[in-house]
Amino acid sequence: MEKNTCYQLSTLVSDGIIEIVFTGEVTEDTIDRLHVDVIRVIQGADAKAVLTDVRALKGHNDAFASAYFRARSIPPDIRRLPSAVVDLSVDETYRSFYETTAANVGHLIKWFTDIDAARTWLKSML
Repeated sequence: MEKNTCYQLSTLVSDGIIEIVFTGEVTEDTIDRLHVDVIRVIQGADAKAVLTDVRALKGHNDAFASAYFRARSIPPDIRRLPSAVVDLSVDETYRSFYETTAANVGHLIKWFTDIDAARTWLKSML
């Protein structure tokens, strides 16, 4: 039986950057659906970069193995977009692992705790 989705996504495209703000809660049962929803949103936008703001998202922390395979399942059209993740606290080991794993498949992604710094970095990548 499929559980209800308890997360929400809101989006805004500004200056070529799609900003996706996550709220609610994600669980081990809904994280894969969230991944698919985010890909769909990005593919439907006319964006040159991606900013994901997960500061208000609660719940499941991704395991390293899941993050490894999830990074590799990102379609090539999205991998070519520089991406920033904004989070309240950054687990340095996880961040480093994910950034390296993504880079190994050609996806430039960087973690931030400051949304303005993330925007500045993305604008410098355009």
